[in-house]
Amino acid sequence: MLQSKKLRLGLIVFFAMILTYGCGPVVLPDVYWPGAPDQPRIKYTTQYVGPGDFNKASLIADVLLGGRPVKTLIKPMGVHVSEAGVIYITDTALTVVFALDPVNEDAWSLLRYGKSPFQKPIGVTTDGAGNVYATDAQSKEIMMFNNRGNFLKSIGEDSNIDRPTGLAADTKNNLLYVSDTAAHTIHVFDLITHEHLREVGDGRGTLEGQFNYPAHIAVGPNGDLVVSDTMNARVQVFDKNGIFVITFGKFGDGAGMFARPKGIAVDSEGHIYVADAAFNNIQIFNEDGEVLLAFSGYGKNRGAIILPAGMYIDKDDYIYIADSWNERVNVYEFLGEKHKKRTEEGVTLVK
Repeated sequence: MLQSKKLRLGLIVFFAMILTYGCGPVVLPDVYWPGAPDQPRIKYTTQYVGPGDFNKASLIADVLLGGRPVKTLIKPMGVHVSEAGVIYITDTALTVVFALDPVNEDAWSLLRYGKSPFQKPIGVTTDGAGNVYATDAQSKEIMMFNNRGNFLKSIGEDSNIDRPTGLAADTKNNLLYVSDTAAHTIHVFDLITHEHLREVGDGRGTLEGQFNYPAHIAVGPNGDLVVSDTMNARVQVFDKNGIFVITFGKFGDGAGMFARPKGIAVDSEGHIYVADAAFNNIQIFNEDGEVLLAFSGYGKNRGAIILPAGMYIDKDDYIYIADSWNERVNVYEFLGEKHKKRTEEGVTLVK
């Protein structure tokens, strides 16, 4: 009797969808924040679930997994998009860093001696020449690869890095920033020579300029370094010389507050985005630390997130978020000046 009721209910839903959408493919409505009648500022665009998104990637196999094809993400942690549009994703469960190329529908992984060299990859970034850098929190390494994923060298081996996590490259000022979570500091390297230059931060603590387990980091369009000071539940901003600029946020459950800030990014207009792994949302702040908008939320639906981790905003103001529990990377678009210009010129980007 119960099965019969379930069958009838399923048929009702099925025919309702046919009446609503017709016999062709279902076109789902766009998802925006904020909702109507307010002017939308953020639009959900798509998601990536791994190399299996592309047909050419069907033969990709990681030898550490016994030669089995690797098609989907399991626990994405960090994400970065190169100038060429290649999406790099670190996966701590698969212990691999994937490269997804949506334009050419291709995918590969970062390799050393024919296999993944990672134990716990966290951060990933690229320099102006297309070289790729990735951190391994377990082996305490910062590894450098070419743009096809072939290992070049390790850097910072004499810098006493305890737990490298977040990565960010300032290609204008030739600086490479590495968050050392366990040592409560940010290391600064020359992006060309890879020489260790200095550290940012005044040790562990709650005062301005001090950190308590800093995690993800990003560089703004003006060269400022923004840091997700996770266990202090705040964001700290420093200039390119490592001088403290501003801090904002505190523990709480209200607007502008944090519980577990993780991924952080800056768009072309200087807005700072912070992903909170406890609230399962992203808050947007202006350069003065004033909250402007929150978007996304807990769930598995399109645009929703559970346990967000790393985040990156590309040159076109598309926002990439490692949705770790949902085993995917979500992509959103900031509907700012770059979007307006593209709309006026009739330009359509592949994302």
